[in-house]
Amino acid sequence: MKKLIVGLLLVALVSCRLMADNPANKAQKNWPQWRGPTWNGVAAQADPPVTWSETENLKWKTPLPGKGWATPIIWGDRIFVLIAIPQNKELPVPDVIPPGTPRINPHPRVITSWKPQEFGIVCVDRSTGRPLWRRIVHEAMPHQGHHRKGGYASASPVTDGRYLYSYFGSFGLYCHDFEGQLIWKKELAPLAIEDSLGEGSSPALSGNTLVIIVDHELQSYVVAIDKRTGEEIWKQNRDETSNWSTPRIFTHADRQQVVVNGKTVRCYDLGSGELLWQCSGQSEGAIPMPAVGHELVFATSGFRKDTLHAISLGHRGDLTDSSHVVWSLNRGTPYVPCPMLWGDEIYLLEDRSFFSCLRAVDGTPHYLKHRLPGTLNFSASPVGAAGRIYLLSENGKTVVLERGTNIKILAINELDETFYASPAIVGNAIYLRGDKHLFCFEKASH
Repeated sequence: MKKLIVGLLLVALVSCRLMADNPANKAQKNWPQWRGPTWNGVAAQADPPVTWSETENLKWKTPLPGKGWATPIIWGDRIFVLIAIPQNKELPVPDVIPPGTPRINPHPRVITSWKPQEFGIVCVDRSTGRPLWRRIVHEAMPHQGHHRKGGYASASPVTDGRYLYSYFGSFGLYCHDFEGQLIWKKELAPLAIEDSLGEGSSPALSGNTLVIIVDHELQSYVVAIDKRTGEEIWKQNRDETSNWSTPRIFTHADRQQVVVNGKTVRCYDLGSGELLWQCSGQSEGAIPMPAVGHELVFATSGFRKDTLHAISLGHRGDLTDSSHVVWSLNRGTPYVPCPMLWGDEIYLLEDRSFFSCLRAVDGTPHYLKHRLPGTLNFSASPVGAAGRIYLLSENGKTVVLERGTNIKILAINELDETFYASPAIVGNAIYLRGDKHLFCFEKASH
């Protein structure tokens, strides 16, 4: 009996150790990518504060050089943010977009004068906010401007807990270790973005495979890259113009797949790049990353028309207007923020103060287009933890809601800074990146 008990204890200890060493379990306690550990903006094991200000629950506040709207990426005691620092020098704008490229027109919201940029990474200590290192990976004069709400460092990096993968679009893909040592880099051809609106699609990572979307006014494509070497695994051309969506990797029926938003939503086999299915009907200029759950893909867009399609998984071919589109919505969908699928509910944050909650499996509205207090604009996507939803507006007001099928506002927190980057949540803290500082607000321990 004693030997049996000892044996069972050893099995339990080994099992606990294996669970602790499992990368998926470690990722749950971090914020390794755009939209967090489970790709939906939710940190299930976290409990950040409900209220904060410059004097309440502020653990630290660190100035950041340059500009950038990439989400902070967090692993262990490290925070990584991407930056672009304008240089006080004059260089000619590179003439790299072929003459006659369509849809490269003046736009009233795009900057028309800019300086050369240093593209870099800042690593910050999570406990103190102290910068640990900074690496400039490239210096160049951009060939296009960007939307006034954008910038030259808008794609969020991704980490596997050992290496950081940073994507600057036209200015390259880089792999560094956690001490800032360059492991490899991959140069990419310049993008021709519609009306010089800027670049912003983030990379996605699963196993040894990085996936990058290049949707622009020349030949668009999706490419899979070996994270260990930077070498191309496969590449598929896409019949799309400029989009800003991040690919969503998931597993269905024991097959890893990657779904990409656009005028046509497309799903590819992650291993081979084979196109598995597609579904048209979205608006052009897609920005939100699709959500996946309940055997459905939820693809939303909101440029000039509101669309949400809930597409059933497990089918092949062209699913447009078929019964495999389980439900759809033509109002209240976001243009920039991602949908947030949390349990049985899907939450939709419009750019201008409207918030909706629907039953995910059939689209039944719990509430639709509820107007949030104040005149708020949103570029950041919703995040959630501990039964709460955090909506960070551009002017620094964060509306904190109780998760559920009825609207209940718990708090409205205010900061005097501009915020376009989405928050990150780890442990008892929430991290907000403004136009000047990186903030850490932490729930006080008792």
